[in-house]
Amino acid sequence: MNQSEKCHRIQGCKRLYIDAFRAFKPLLEVEGNTFILTHYHADHWAGLPRGKSYIGPCKIHCTPVTGNLLREIHKLDNAFIVEHAYGSTWNDCDGNNITFYDANHCPGAAIVFVATREGQKHLHTGDMRYHDEKFRSYPLLSEAIQNRELDILYLDTTYAKPKHCFAPQDEAIEMIASQVGELLNSNQDIVSEKKQSFFQPKTKAKVKEIASSDVAQAPVRTLVLLSCYSIGKEKVLWNSALQSKQLVFVNKTKHRMLQCIKAHQDVEASSGIIDRCTLDPKKSDIHVITMGTAGSLHPFFQPNFEECALYAHRLNKGYNKVVAFLPTGWANSSKYNRENGVAKKIVDLKEIVKKGKVNGNNHMMDVEVRCVAYSEHSSYNELRACVEYTRPKQIIPTVFSGEKDYAAIEKRFQDLVDSQRAKQAFISKISGIGVKRKAAAIMKKQKISRPQYSTKAVSKVQMPQIMPYKKGRSNLQNKEDKVPHQKLNAPTMSAAKVHEESLVEKCGMSKQNVRQKTIADDAKVAMMVSMGFNPSRSSESLIAKSNNLEE
Repeated sequence: MNQSEKCHRIQGCKRLYIDAFRAFKPLLEVEGNTFILTHYHADHWAGLPRGKSYIGPCKIHCTPVTGNLLREIHKLDNAFIVEHAYGSTWNDCDGNNITFYDANHCPGAAIVFVATREGQKHLHTGDMRYHDEKFRSYPLLSEAIQNRELDILYLDTTYAKPKHCFAPQDEAIEMIASQVGELLNSNQDIVSEKKQSFFQPKTKAKVKEIASSDVAQAPVRTLVLLSCYSIGKEKVLWNSALQSKQLVFVNKTKHRMLQCIKAHQDVEASSGIIDRCTLDPKKSDIHVITMGTAGSLHPFFQPNFEECALYAHRLNKGYNKVVAFLPTGWANSSKYNRENGVAKKIVDLKEIVKKGKVNGNNHMMDVEVRCVAYSEHSSYNELRACVEYTRPKQIIPTVFSGEKDYAAIEKRFQDLVDSQRAKQAFISKISGIGVKRKAAAIMKKQKISRPQYSTKAVSKVQMPQIMPYKKGRSNLQNKEDKVPHQKLNAPTMSAAKVHEESLVEKCGMSKQNVRQKTIADDAKVAMMVSMGFNPSRSSESLIAKSNNLEE
């Protein structure tokens, strides 16, 4: 998932963050923020401190299964975990309504439907495998779609290129499971033959015959390896166990995680796979291995034959064939992968085993790695079906390599968004911008004509030099004298004379005092103009109000 802020922050929700523990990590320490974890995959919980390292105060909202994983695997204090069942609606601190629905991804994964306090409705898919029947059964989401109210779809665009077209999920699972069943049928035949021969007397001739036989004539005993992530691909394990009628071996770490997801079996039966698992590697011919053990996929499919052969050899169960399955959506990502999806090699164990003995009659291991197009993310066609059904005003891709890729993904789905509502929103936005610009221009104009008065500002004004008042000349040195940014227009002599006579008549002031007062008035006019007052109005104000400063 991309770490761009727009992928993790819901529009219209100031304090709601989804899978944002790395992108918005500092905000985990701010009371009142709401953080959601859609599912327990590393690229989504990355940035969330483990165990006692996390001290809050923000709480982590998730499904009950994800809550179990946070407690048991992440070792997070239960006080910081808030669980919400699928379909239940809850509110964040700002009054936005939030509802989780099954994402059809891994156990506990959720898509997040948000109805904001202002009436907007958004859907964040986290990681998902779109399933038309399931998504149409989600009541609040379906209602918003039917009423054409879904505003933004935050879409999991892991496979958002036309080349990523693979079989529907059920078909891919059935194909893998049926192949596993066929491969292990021969093992059952070997076991039944051994049971029958147990009751028959062994002759020297028969022992000699077996000892002299070569590897090619020996019965094939096959080990099946299924590649999985920490959680996910349980549907493949479940159906393979049913088809082969065998248990599935998992290590202790995987077993502990499967215990955490068992509660999800009410939604998906395969989440109860732990009931068909064993911790004893010798009790099963189906073993779960981590992704990457059987081979890598980048930049292209590269099988690891030697690692598969060594794994079978260490079990010491007489395996002479290994078939590893690599279920991934990247299987069809290139022409090379499609043409080389099944790779085979005979590995000589004597050449790769450094320590320990290798059975001289069984040192050749037949290794096969099958790269199968199966994913728990949506294919390109499924993504288009999702956008076509939801008909949002806008989509925001959550998986992209850069801004150029982001724009390309948007363009691929542009024909499916609700263009009419999108245009209306665009026009409304432009109109809003126009109104804001006009308001800003008016305020800017008012700000220029209105002084920002403060004692400190006035004290810093550089006053023009004032010459003694003489009848018949301006109070300023020159009519072209200027104050900062504006030309100073001093009061005309006629106005000054009227003002002088008024003061003499009404106040009984001498002409000498009046002249000194006029000089002071001129200084105040200059000061007012420098502060932003209109020059003529400043002069009139002083004359009319007897030197009373007014805004």
